Amino acid sequence: MGKSAVFGSDKGGVGKTTTVTNVASALANKRKSVGILKSDKNRDLLNWNIKRQQNGLPAIPVYEAYGDISKEIKRLAALHDVLLVDCAGHDSQEFRSALTVADILVTLVKPSSVFERDTLTDVTEKVRKAQKVNPALQPWVLFTRIETNKPSKVKDAIELDKFLRSDLVWVQPLKTRLSALDIFESACNEGAGVHDVARGNSLGKAKGQIELFANEIGIL
Repeated sequence: MGKSAVFGSDKGGVGKTTTVTNVASALANKRKSVGILKSDKNRDLLNWNIKRQQNGLPAIPVYEAYGDISKEIKRLAALHDVLLVDCAGHDSQEFRSALTVADILVTLVKPSSVFERDTLTDVTEKVRKAQKVNPALQPWVLFTRIETNKPSKVKDAIELDKFLRSDLVWVQPLKTRLSALDIFESACNEGAGVHDVARGNSLGKAKGQIELFANEIGIL
């Protein structure tokens, strides 16, 4: 039985799909068996996978399921080393049902965004409720799209990290953070991840951050 990691948020546009595809690429290139379950009805992941096949990159199966997806997560996790579940950017039956069976939750936040920080209250409530039936669930907050060349943005990350760690009722932040690197998105646009790319600005940094993240949550 492989591990299942759910990527979810109560807000769209936080970078879930871009992160999922880059993590999937890293795992595939490390010879892990990885699958992606999409529970968002947009076609982003399907289009990414078509481009991936056209570019001859290592195959990563993309599945679809909607409604109560708990049984499908269990079924697909048994087929892979790692199953990545991409949920829509809002509260949904898919997200809530995924939390009842998943091993890991990652919710993404740009620390400088008040809108994204505010999602943590409701996400934390859903997590604590899910842990009553799935006590093994390990939830994490991933700080992402941090502009490391701007001291005020770095300060926002430090302050949010300190706030979340001050009370363990909150979903806790990961030590690994993802910077605002264009290469994450440009690779995704080609059906790839940074681990499929031969060259590019900040490529080594991007690869390192993805690997550190995957290691920290225990899927690599």
